Amino acid sequence: MPLSDPRSLVFWCLAAFACGSIPFGLLLVKLAGKGDVRAHGSGNIGATNVSRVGGKALGIVTLLLDILKGFLPVFLAKKAGVSLDLLSLLALAAVLGHVFTPWLKFQGGKGVATALGVILAVDAQLMVLPMATFVFALWLTRHVSLGSILAAAMVPVQLFLAFSFFRMFGGTLQQDFRTLLPWVALVLLVIWKHRDNIRRLQEGTESKLWGAKQEDSHDAA
Repeated sequence: MPLSDPRSLVFWCLAAFACGSIPFGLLLVKLAGKGDVRAHGSGNIGATNVSRVGGKALGIVTLLLDILKGFLPVFLAKKAGVSLDLLSLLALAAVLGHVFTPWLKFQGGKGVATALGVILAVDAQLMVLPMATFVFALWLTRHVSLGSILAAAMVPVQLFLAFSFFRMFGGTLQQDFRTLLPWVALVLLVIWKHRDNIRRLQEGTESKLWGAKQEDSHDAA
């Protein structure tokens, strides 16, 4: 399905955005009778805050569903024969739906889990460098937020290496550029959503995964 078909582009992007916009964390906490997750802890609808309010099991379910809502639309589009450059736009649309969900006055999560889902749907090999970066950063600093930011930054780097050296997808230079731009935008979005974490990292007040007391207001993802 070519990128030049505007109807296809609009359909798939809207579908990805709508799927990504489902606030599973908010819905699950309410269904569990725990109230509005936004009124507790950091106010985030992501898995970290859900686990604080509703327990670890509910947090894990939220994490898996947030991954799934990014994975599913991109995976279905890939199976339908959508080109790689359009898949990249769908990946960005799904994450935008999570970060700016219209059901919550365009106030959503930080996009890390949904970004993981879209990456897995496009090509699981794209997780190699980001995952290695995340594990190393977490081992070195114990900051989940820093690991998430650096891992996100490695996604376009991995794509660039694939295009430049391995020609993983076999596209033209123009197609490679169109494919890379949405991923750069996605990374910048995730980093922007972590701006409070970045400030705390600079101040030395960001909570760590172990070896220090966790603060309710310091969500990393």
